[in-house]
Amino acid sequence: MKLEIGNWKFKEGFTLIEILVALFVVVILGILLLTTSGTITQRHSSNLQSIAAKVASKEIERLRDIGYSQLPTSDPITGDPDLAKLPSANAQRTITNYLDAPEIKLVSITVSWQLNGANRQVLMETLIYQYGL
Repeated sequence: MKLEIGNWKFKEGFTLIEILVALFVVVILGILLLTTSGTITQRHSSNLQSIAAKVASKEIERLRDIGYSQLPTSDPITGDPDLAKLPSANAQRTITNYLDAPEIKLVSITVSWQLNGANRQVLMETLIYQYGL
C-alpha cells in the first residue's frame, strides 16, 4: 500500500538505512550497559576492600595504644561496626613472638569476606616492640 502526500509517494515499512541506524543505536546502548556494569562491580569490590583495610588498621592502632604488656591473645575480632558492612565477614588477630624474640611481637590481622561466591581477604602485619617504637 502506498501513501501519497502531494507529489511525494511513500511505501510502508522500513528502509535498510533505518534498520542499520536502529541496530547501531542498540549496539551502542548494549556496549554502554556492559561497560557501566563492569565499572560498578569493580567499584563495589574496591569499596569492600577499603572497609576491610580500615577494620585491620583500626585493630592495629588499638593494639599499639594498649601497649605491649596488655596485648591480648590470638583470637577472633568482634565488635567492630565496619565488619558488619562486609558480606559473610570475619576477622582474626594472631599475635606471636617475632623470630623467637620475646620482646618483639608479630601482630597479624586477617579480614575475610565473601564476594560473588569467592573468598576475599586483607592481611595486615606489624611489629610491636616491648620498649616502644
